[in-house]
Amino acid sequence: MDEPQPWWKCSNCGYTLQAVQPPEVCPSCGQKCIFVDATCYIPECGGPGNIDPQIASKW
Repeated sequence: MDEPQPWWKCSNCGYTLQAVQPPEVCPSCGQKCIFVDATCYIPECGGPGNIDPQIASKW
C-alpha cells in the first residue's frame, strides 16, 4: 500500500495541496511562498493522509 502524500499549506494565501514536495510557486496566489507541512502525524487528527486541524486553522 502506498504511503499518503503530505499536505502543504501556503504561508501567503493558505492554499493547501497534497504532494511529495511543495511547489516553488503557489498554484493559487502565483507567488514564490514558503509552504508549511500541514500533515497530521498523530492518531487524534486521523494520522498521515489527513490535515492537522491546528495548522489548517492558521493563516
